[in-house]
Amino acid sequence: MNPPLLWHFPISHFNEKVRWAFDFKRIPHLRRTLGPDYLVRAWWATGRATLPILFLDGEAIGDSSRIIEALERFKPDPPLYPHEESERRRALELEEFFDEELGHQVRAVIVGPLFAPLEPGAAIAALGTGMSPRAHRMMRLALPAFRSFYERRHHITPETVEAGRAKVSAGLDRIAAELQPSGYLVGKSFTVADLTAASLLCPIIMPPEFEYRATGTPPRPIQEYRDALAKHPAFQWAEEMFRRHRGKSSQIAG
Repeated sequence: MNPPLLWHFPISHFNEKVRWAFDFKRIPHLRRTLGPDYLVRAWWATGRATLPILFLDGEAIGDSSRIIEALERFKPDPPLYPHEESERRRALELEEFFDEELGHQVRAVIVGPLFAPLEPGAAIAALGTGMSPRAHRMMRLALPAFRSFYERRHHITPETVEAGRAKVSAGLDRIAAELQPSGYLVGKSFTVADLTAASLLCPIIMPPEFEYRATGTPPRPIQEYRDALAKHPAFQWAEEMFRRHRGKSSQIAG
């Protein structure tokens, strides 16, 4: 049987959510980095113009939550879904909450300032993290059109960036409020709820365990935003989740 194949965008936090699931479960897999042409290829594969996409047993699966569900069936241990039914429901509810109420908002507060400078170098360096020099050249040529499209698609405006900051703060407060005496969000062990909350904060936290690190210094507005949140208990909790559970990559070279 061919190993699982993951189409991904290195810098994306929803893609990091799935990569972390692969690596936590120690599932050997292939990765293919898609460049600026990912929209057409993703739509062709799944009917959705989004990444990541998992190819498993002849099926193309989009959406990070559906991919993790498939990985749970493919390799149940170590589990990301709690065995106890009420805890399982709670973990899945929190996964959905953080996907919808934190993940999209983190995108807005990071990408908004990234696109703001007239100099495109910062945006290309960040968005092209983990990509080939050819992809960087394509991005430089396509950046003005891509910026316009991306902002329209994800409704990124100064207003939504400001609203996103409030939502991110609320998300951090929700994490802190949900933490159990164990230090995890559900029960006594690491689950999909913890993985989701921590991975979706990755573009803000920029933990050393993140495999695809941008070169150079982050744009000042992004660094200042990170510094402003760094003392929040949920920010520090997410850093600890990366230290404790991120582990090494299970990617197969080639």
